[in-house]
Amino acid sequence: MLRTRGLRVVDAATGRALLEGVDFDLVAGRVTVLLGASGSGKTLLARSLAGLLPGELRAGGRVFYRGREMDEDAWQGVRGREVFYAPQNAAASLNPVLAVGGQLAEESDLGPGDLEALLGRLRLADPARALRAYPHELSGGECQRCLLALALSRRASVLLLDEPFSEIDAGAHDDLAAVLRAEQRRRGLTVLLVSHQLGLLGGLADRLCVLARGRVAACGDPAEVLASGRHPYVRAIARYLEAP
Repeated sequence: MLRTRGLRVVDAATGRALLEGVDFDLVAGRVTVLLGASGSGKTLLARSLAGLLPGELRAGGRVFYRGREMDEDAWQGVRGREVFYAPQNAAASLNPVLAVGGQLAEESDLGPGDLEALLGRLRLADPARALRAYPHELSGGECQRCLLALALSRRASVLLLDEPFSEIDAGAHDDLAAVLRAEQRRRGLTVLLVSHQLGLLGGLADRLCVLARGRVAACGDPAEVLASGRHPYVRAIARYLEAP
């Protein structure tokens, strides 16, 4: 569905390579969990897959969507429609001067009642209040649920979700993961889930890709990736998951 070949991202100010020689495939109809330590390049890879790199960065290599090589003109008709990127900072992604419900209704394919029901399934305590509220009146976790609801409500076939559970209570992770999995299966979505949370592997990941220092350390079936242990970071993940 989406793939990169020889992707290289460089900080123009320093000349430092942040991603180097990344060959990555996002498989259609599957959930791929992209795992890596802070600073490994996870967010940069996700943004590259949506053509959304910041202006101070320079990209080389090639990005393909449905077999078509992408450039900025090509992204204009795809990004936000077929490929939807949800950044980690949910509150900053919402317009501060508009009520959340108005924003979601304008940008989603659901009516207010359906949005309220979806927010309820995402374990938001008072969906009606959240839809009436402005972003600054909601907690980080509530904003994150609203952004996740927006992502799920679109007709996009590809969702690129950057740390969607990072500001949500640990006790709600399993329920939210179950909702995401159910929506993904119902609609046949292709999902990239950027995370540092190892617990997501069992319930969500069809494929696991591990980034380490801007390079792909391993990618494939989660069990096979963890069993191979070819990279020290992958071995460390496997040891953590095996610990009592």
